[in-house]
Amino acid sequence: MTETYPRDQTALLLVDPYNDFLSEGGKLWPMAAGVAAQVGLLDNLRAITAAIREAGIPVFMVPHHRSEPGDFASWRNPTPHQIGAAQVQPFARGTWGGEWHPDFAPRPEWGSSPTPASRVRPDSRRSSATT
Repeated sequence: MTETYPRDQTALLLVDPYNDFLSEGGKLWPMAAGVAAQVGLLDNLRAITAAIREAGIPVFMVPHHRSEPGDFASWRNPTPHQIGAAQVQPFARGTWGGEWHPDFAPRPEWGSSPTPASRVRPDSRRSSATT
């Protein structure tokens, strides 16, 4: 039996479709390339995105934080992951790696949404890492 979902309550969430993650030459691509090739990641993402768009179901981009120099500098207790991210600067604002993969970039005909919360600088957020 095939499970279906109500169209008015359904959307596709594309999480981090950045060049750094999905493109050869991206900072994180070497870590993803093997699995991506094995499962046909890019072809499957292209197919599902096209099918969802054809069905008139919304697609939402869910971007990760856009790295900038000084990220986490004011945090007293950054995690090892945050320290590593600050050094590597994945998805860095203003770089090719921090731009959407061209196959999944928003297009004007798709409309737009409000500015994502991820554009708020990390030092302006309240979290356990800042206390």
